[in-house]
Amino acid sequence: MAAVSFAVRTLIDIAARRKGIDDTRCRVALLHFETATLLHRSLRRALKPHKLTDLQFAVLVILFSTEPEPISASVLAEHAAVSRAAITEALDKLEALQFATRARDDADRRVMYVRITAAGQETVDAAINDYLRTAEVATRYVGPAAQRAVLVAYLQLLRGLSVNGQPRRSAAARA
Repeated sequence: MAAVSFAVRTLIDIAARRKGIDDTRCRVALLHFETATLLHRSLRRALKPHKLTDLQFAVLVILFSTEPEPISASVLAEHAAVSRAAITEALDKLEALQFATRARDDADRRVMYVRITAAGQETVDAAINDYLRTAEVATRYVGPAAQRAVLVAYLQLLRGLSVNGQPRRSAAARA
């Protein structure tokens, strides 16, 4: 198996020898994880010239999609699936780069609204292009029929996983 780490190859081999372990399912999960790790590394490299972290990029994409409307920091944290503390840290950096601005709600001083700046729009637009091109190039070895099959499989996998990332037990296993 090309480009598969020694640890993953070893786990696949062990799964094949363990009783009660479905080695094919383990292979799917482990190869998915290995592929996702390599893809994530490529996508992070696409963000590097823009000096953005994954979270900063996600925040700018969310702000880009909601422009011209501001969004509260708490809703932004929810959409980015991170804590409010993590959003605050990301916004501090984005504000320092002049990619985003924050303003308190006049009616409720506890609420902080966030907007993307023109510089933020320009940067995220270029970063989005690089990010999407990297994603597109990453799939160049997968034909259209296989792409459709992978999409169907990922949707099934997403439906099968609970919010906390633990696989749901099948109905037979729950009985």
